[in-house]
Amino acid sequence: MIHWNCSQQQKVWMKMELEAMGLWPGSPPVRHLTNSVSLWRLPPQPELIETACGLPSPKYFQLHPFFIWKPENDSIMGRLRNNYVLPCLHSCSRPQITSSGVGRPRVVVGIVNQYYLFASRLCCKACKRNWFADNPLWLAKLPKRYTNMLPALLTYKKAICKSVVDELRRTAKSPNDMANQLMEMMHLKYERANLAYLLSVQNIKDAEAGLYGQSTISKYLRRDSTPAAFGGYEDTDGWCGMSVSSYYLTDCLLQEFQRQEPSITQLLQGTFGQVLRSDHTRKIARKVTLTSGTMSSYAVMNENWMIISWVMVQSESERSLEPMYEGLATRYTAAGIEKANYHWVDRDCCAAFRVQNSHPAEHLLREAWRTTEATVAEVTSGDLTNICASRSKFNEFISVKLDLFHCMRRFCRECVSEHHSLYSSFCQFLSAAFTIVDQQDLKRLKEAYVFCGIVPANPTKQHIREHCRTKIPQPRELVKRVEEVLLHFHLLKDVNDIPLFKPSMLKAWRIQRVHMLRGCLSDPEREDGILYRYGGTLQLNHVQGEGASVPVWIPIRGTSQQEGYHFHQAQWVTGNKVSPELFQAQGMTGVARWNFQRLVDLKQPGVVLPAVFDPLLITDLNMASVNVTGSAKYPALQVSNRDTGERFGLEYVEQGCRAVPLDWEKHRSQKRTDMSVFLTPLPVEKCQPSATQLPPTVRFPDSAAPATEALKRESTEEPQMDIDLPCTPPLPMTASPRSARTGPIKTGGRVFVLDHNRWPGPMRVAIDGLLARHHGQKDMLKLVDFDYASMVQSSCADPNSLLHPTTKHHIGRYIKHLAKLKNTSSSLNTSPEKLLETQQLWQHLTMGSDTTCVPVTALPPAVVNPPALPTQNAPLTEAAIEKIVLGLMEKQQQSEQQQQQKKKMTKTCLSCGQPKSRYMNDGSSIHYFYQSGHVRYFYCSTKVFKTYGAEGLTNPKMSFEDFMSTPFFQQELESIKQKVEQQKDKQKRKSADVVPSDRLCRFCHLELKQGPNSPHIHTGFPGVAGKYIYCPAKLFSLYQAKGMEKEMTWKEFQASAFYHDEKKRWMDEKRKC
Repeated sequence: MIHWNCSQQQKVWMKMELEAMGLWPGSPPVRHLTNSVSLWRLPPQPELIETACGLPSPKYFQLHPFFIWKPENDSIMGRLRNNYVLPCLHSCSRPQITSSGVGRPRVVVGIVNQYYLFASRLCCKACKRNWFADNPLWLAKLPKRYTNMLPALLTYKKAICKSVVDELRRTAKSPNDMANQLMEMMHLKYERANLAYLLSVQNIKDAEAGLYGQSTISKYLRRDSTPAAFGGYEDTDGWCGMSVSSYYLTDCLLQEFQRQEPSITQLLQGTFGQVLRSDHTRKIARKVTLTSGTMSSYAVMNENWMIISWVMVQSESERSLEPMYEGLATRYTAAGIEKANYHWVDRDCCAAFRVQNSHPAEHLLREAWRTTEATVAEVTSGDLTNICASRSKFNEFISVKLDLFHCMRRFCRECVSEHHSLYSSFCQFLSAAFTIVDQQDLKRLKEAYVFCGIVPANPTKQHIREHCRTKIPQPRELVKRVEEVLLHFHLLKDVNDIPLFKPSMLKAWRIQRVHMLRGCLSDPEREDGILYRYGGTLQLNHVQGEGASVPVWIPIRGTSQQEGYHFHQAQWVTGNKVSPELFQAQGMTGVARWNFQRLVDLKQPGVVLPAVFDPLLITDLNMASVNVTGSAKYPALQVSNRDTGERFGLEYVEQGCRAVPLDWEKHRSQKRTDMSVFLTPLPVEKCQPSATQLPPTVRFPDSAAPATEALKRESTEEPQMDIDLPCTPPLPMTASPRSARTGPIKTGGRVFVLDHNRWPGPMRVAIDGLLARHHGQKDMLKLVDFDYASMVQSSCADPNSLLHPTTKHHIGRYIKHLAKLKNTSSSLNTSPEKLLETQQLWQHLTMGSDTTCVPVTALPPAVVNPPALPTQNAPLTEAAIEKIVLGLMEKQQQSEQQQQQKKKMTKTCLSCGQPKSRYMNDGSSIHYFYQSGHVRYFYCSTKVFKTYGAEGLTNPKMSFEDFMSTPFFQQELESIKQKVEQQKDKQKRKSADVVPSDRLCRFCHLELKQGPNSPHIHTGFPGVAGKYIYCPAKLFSLYQAKGMEKEMTWKEFQASAFYHDEKKRWMDEKRKC
């Protein structure tokens, strides 16, 4: 007991409990009726203990529960053993395990408190060696029924409760956050015990004082009425509290993942799908610390949004994905399931092509945006399929499609800014051009709106997306619809004379037009309709009745769900930089949990799923259920024994790259001073509060009106309409159930910020002033956000300050709001004619299509973990064996004939025109190959005769042996040696030359892109469209004659007198272009 790491009162109480159960050495045996005994021992309730005349002792309030672990004891665990022979830790052939001593307690980290695991000391009579029953190596040799009883997972010197590991896996918290939570719960337990002790003492003192009626005389029988001190949290002879570090929880998380990894891998290998949807991302890849550089995450999703495969690749090429698709092909073949026939990707959907670059000012011509028949014939001729990894390694007949979201995003990137007044209108029209809504579903949805009392019935985008079937039209119709939108917007500008499109929009249209004409975006043509999943019906706004019932349609196309998966995937890996081992553990656990949740969301009839997520537990439960009852409890999660050899995450190895080393033991080998179990109390240093001087408070007058009030008054004037124009339905109004959020918006942290609609006057005036100060500067939003945050921090001491926190995102929304107010008269409603044209275009896009009904094909749910195929061992007959032998002989004869027919390829001598081989020429010249060390020499008698004939060589057919005796042979060797040396020097010079990886400036010959190794600045001039690249050397040469003394930085140049001259020169050059 001396070496037990617990308090003295804990030792005494555990000894008393063991003696009462007959488990202490020398204690009389105790017989338990029907062996109904609990291995958990809970401390007595301290408030109920009689203390005679003394005050309550704090020792009774400082006891912790403990769990008895004595597998060798037949009195309490005989039923569990059931004649099972316990193994020896050192693998003896005939083990004889008995108890040897008392044992020891080991402290365990619990979810709300700490407890002890009392393990016995064992001895093997065969090898005379001792060990404790909580040794992890010995526990690994026991059957499942033993380890399932243990409430904790044991490590080398520590232990953690299974509930903590389950909470860490369920919540996906970082080890640091989980350690803080555990420490908070343990300190709460300690403080409540302290409060219970003080209340018990107060109860006795109140009774002695007569507060409850008759007073007691116990205070006269005590010598000392001063209560004992409860002690601190870390007191070794008191509470003896433990501390939990994030490092220890990281080790436990990695150890738990190693236990779960086989089950997670088998579950992932048992997921299939009829449609593949893949996408790259680097959101999560930036979090892993690698010596080889940045990697990319590549995930393949099926039609049920379940992840089929997830790998980390070092290069985003098709060659790096070939091993993954080979594993997928093996998976489908081994399970006997038909391979997927459709694949949506984010790029590389068809064969490579080139488009013509646009000329200066060509985007201003209307004819440049039109599609001609010659263009259609050019882009649709030839072989249009590409050789991607899914087609070459998985299914050669698979149909590869381009995701609509990525295509539309490429158009939006070519707009001048997202804050442009016409940007939202352009996106709205572009979305309507790409998709056609089923009119019957739309009519049914409007009727449900009316039934629910929503008038006027203008469905929202979300409701249309969920309850109406949509279709991407065929190539010709799609190109025509998108072309009409681009022709409508390509010349529109705002009040500042800034166009909506960049000049590069024309080239982007030409590139995406090729994909549209080749059918990469259109829905696959099927006889029974496009691919959809039917999600049942929904009561709109929870209104009861048949009229409010609307169907739920889930499209199969696209990779939009991958973007949501990328967001969740980045949340699984906690922290900004983690080790590869922690990245692999959290990433794979997150993928398995994602698939399990998608399986639950399907709500398939007849499919029973557990309410918990623990792959190893469910696997063991299914195996035990099969052995006992003959059937698995959860057949949908029953994994098969087949292993396709696929590897996921960082374990995936692509061709030509080395594997990422995963050392699961490196965390244990690090010596740390922080011991979570055997902890000595540390002195607590009291920090004296230092007097800090608060910054001065900045106040703003409340009476200042925003600068936008006049603009609001001007924007309320309605444009006058011409009565002679034909009548066309107006543009759609805002959706009826408008979800305009005006309350506080919660950001990534725990700070609540206000939307710009609720900004007070002083806050709006402050931000307007900062916008005016930083107008035209690079990173304007970042500078405004930084200065405003300083102002908020300076005024935080003033309780009457109206400067509330905000974010850069909300400031950007405020700028966009101001732009809309300024451009009300110059956006879509500039004139009655333009308004009429816009209304006609909208009506044509929404209801002018020939497609009014969208037939669909409802796909059944994807197969998950199919049973293994039965092996059919057909007996071999003599006829079958003879047929196999004849087939092998025919193949061997065919291969021999093909080898005889093949001619050996040999090069031709340039001097004589004969083959270089010694035996294949016609005898007019003699050839010979000579090699000595690194010098290789080809001898041709005709060549040397032409070279040295004038110097005395007379025989044009001289043999090589005779030529070696002549002095000309040494001259040939010397010339060959010189050529070899020159070639080596040339290769050294070529390898020594540094080839720049990026474009260089034509003036200073440095990197053109902006960065730490380049003096160039990518910026622009206010009021001038286009990007401007500032080169200090170029401007110094231009303005040196006008007085510029040195090369200036961009800020110095802005403050100089040459800034306006350069702006004027740049505007003149733009007009010439």
